[in-house]
Amino acid sequence: MLDLSWSELLLVAVLALLVIGPKDLPAVFKAGGKLVAKGQRLYRSILRSMHQLEQEVTRTNNPAGVAEPSWEQLLPEEVRNLPADYLPGSMTAEQHAERQRLIAEAQQKHSTLQSTLATSQAASPAITPAVANQITTEELKP
Repeated sequence: MLDLSWSELLLVAVLALLVIGPKDLPAVFKAGGKLVAKGQRLYRSILRSMHQLEQEVTRTNNPAGVAEPSWEQLLPEEVRNLPADYLPGSMTAEQHAERQRLIAEAQQKHSTLQSTLATSQAASPAITPAVANQITTEELKP
């Protein structure tokens, strides 16, 4: 903001010491600190006032309490409907759609295999742990 280097600040401090004098320099620093504090309070007060004004304008323009549209609602439809796992720049939309189609086909094949496996297991006699235990103990007898 002020763009002063350390050497320039040192020069200003030496000039202040010479012009003001060592006796009055602490009083000047104290007054400067108070001035900076007042400036900060004024700045915060202005920010608070601006924020209150912004809220009043929002309430005035939107008296029914209708919610403002979120940033997601302001996006174009094609961007909003992108899949969650789509990484921009990694592939084109067509490549991504093809990948999703292949995944869906693989899931369909998996579910078909699962259902045929379940039906084949239901048709075969079930081997319980007790039956399996009898078989192994009979096989182990000499």
